Amino acid sequence: MSSNGTVEMDQELARRLLLEGAIFIFLDVPSGTEFGIDMKHWNTGEKFKGVKMIPPGIHYVHYSATNNQGDTGPRVGFIHNFQKSELVVKRWDKDAEDISDKEIEEDEKNRIKLNILNMDRFLGPYPFDVWKKWKSLTNKVTENVVNAIIPTSGYIRSALELLPCDTDRTSGGGTTTTQSVKRRSRTAEEKEEELLPQLKPSPGTELRFSQFPECNYPEGATPAEITRHSLDSSYVLETLISKYN
Repeated sequence: MSSNGTVEMDQELARRLLLEGAIFIFLDVPSGTEFGIDMKHWNTGEKFKGVKMIPPGIHYVHYSATNNQGDTGPRVGFIHNFQKSELVVKRWDKDAEDISDKEIEEDEKNRIKLNILNMDRFLGPYPFDVWKKWKSLTNKVTENVVNAIIPTSGYIRSALELLPCDTDRTSGGGTTTTQSVKRRSRTAEEKEEELLPQLKPSPGTELRFSQFPECNYPEGATPAEITRHSLDSSYVLETLISKYN
């Protein structure tokens, strides 16, 4: 461990990652943008172009726009399963203050590949002081699991984009119709809820959480088995896990 708290990389590992490590190129990102990978983040400098020597595997790339006063916006990120020697290129959209949704053309990617040695001095090395911990957190996570839970947009946002909800107001997760409310006096909670805007996540931005089984016991279970499964939730857990195998 060096004096600044980073892990010194041995020369053999450094040589291997120079050959096999992935590279993430981030074009046109403004200076001062908060950028990170996995469990580390920094504020970018004027010459920043991306990260090199990324170990193959699943990684979380994240960023936050900043204004002239240094205020940081909500964090946005994506998960990518980097392959050996893979080159991933993204471009910043200054108008949207976000990653551009336009794909980088293959011709431009090829030009970057040919010029990668000249870009090396603008690329920061992967932060190896967090690598062991990150690997221990993700070594059981497969690409199929990632694809099953991330938003369909591909980006994870700390602050969801919300839209007006056109469905009936609900209370406690159930639908409350106008007729049922008229038949009884409204509760204090219902009165307070009517003052709040009804919002829903913009399509494609919400996390897709696992759905629990409707029953916590298998179909056709005997009364004794129902009692056992009601006391022990292993069946529910195994059912959830089986969806990702």
